[in-house]
Amino acid sequence: MKNQIGQIIIVFLLSAIYQSCKNKDCHKTGECPPEYYRIRLGELKNYLWTLPGSYWIYKNSLTGDLDTQVCNFFTFDSIKSQGTLDNSKHIHVENDFIKRQIESSFTGFIYFDQTAISGPDLKSFNNGVTVLYKTLTNDIGVIKPLFYPFTDGLINGTGSSYTNCKGMDSTLIIQGKTYYNVAKFDIDQDDIWFNYANYPNAVYYWAKDVGLIKRFNKTENFS
Repeated sequence: MKNQIGQIIIVFLLSAIYQSCKNKDCHKTGECPPEYYRIRLGELKNYLWTLPGSYWIYKNSLTGDLDTQVCNFFTFDSIKSQGTLDNSKHIHVENDFIKRQIESSFTGFIYFDQTAISGPDLKSFNNGVTVLYKTLTNDIGVIKPLFYPFTDGLINGTGSSYTNCKGMDSTLIIQGKTYYNVAKFDIDQDDIWFNYANYPNAVYYWAKDVGLIKRFNKTENFS
């Protein structure tokens, strides 16, 4: 009888120890198995890829003024990072990213383009949305004029403005030229629009393998 009681106690102790180990939070002990993620730009890359020296010429539909925008700098790379919080130390992320610098001949402004980098401490990874930040010289303003996927009605924002994806046009003709696979983004307040105190509602049109082909000021009906 004593042997049976001893066996029962041993089994109970082993069960309790096992259950105690099982219930331990691996995030607190630092023993979570490593997780690896690779965040790629996907289709967004085809709308941003360019080379230094490339340029786009835009025409103001009201005044006829021409603005040549030149790519002064372009890089495509990846960056690796590891979580720093208890619940993310086991998470490793490698992000692809693009950085560009575009200079306007008309305004003299320099625009900095950079795709967002998702950190491992926020495992949501922006809910799978790849975003472009477009910033005016000296952080005068920043918008998100492009993001992927190109889902009609998908919204993203900066805090001071929000961008609504308006889906895709298979073709779009501008000044007699046909562009294909055009993604459209409606920004409620475009705070990098030149020379405006009250930021207009604007629409950005991006063509695959070309880039930004049109900015339309909805507030005052010109591009």
